[in-house]
Amino acid sequence: MKKTILVMATAISLFACTNPQATTSTGSDEASMADFKENAKVVKSALQAFAKNDLAEFGTYVSDTVKIYGPGFNDTVAYTKAQWIERLASFHTILKDIKANIGLTLPGMDTTTFKPDGTGVRTYVNWQSESIINGHKYNNKFYSVFKLNADHKIIEEDQFFDATGLVADAMAPKK
Repeated sequence: MKKTILVMATAISLFACTNPQATTSTGSDEASMADFKENAKVVKSALQAFAKNDLAEFGTYVSDTVKIYGPGFNDTVAYTKAQWIERLASFHTILKDIKANIGLTLPGMDTTTFKPDGTGVRTYVNWQSESIINGHKYNNKFYSVFKLNADHKIIEEDQFFDATGLVADAMAPKK
């Protein structure tokens, strides 16, 4: 019995002192990060095109079959590309001097492995603008999750920001 306990204690000690195998990055991890970096450039370019009111350029970054989920209350039905561009154009009728201060861009994650999925881009933006109607200035926080296809076109977006409050205040009469 003493020998059995001694052998078990020795085996446990050996296993406890053994370093685990180091994990290495696979080619697919590197490919996913390369896709993320390219997709992040597309998202940044699209946001900057919107800010300068070049919606024709903006449309070049978006798939014709895109699905956009807006930030509004009960905004659960996806917008088409044409509807999305129309909504973006409406911001330029009430706001001026729009600037996209992109604070952080992160890869989308595979929810099983928690590794970059290669198609997703999560971005935090601080939008600055001014109401054309009443002169109010805005500093609006924005978070969005983008999905892009193999052609690096936006195929889906899910937005999070206070669009309703921004529009209501920007359209309020001048005091």
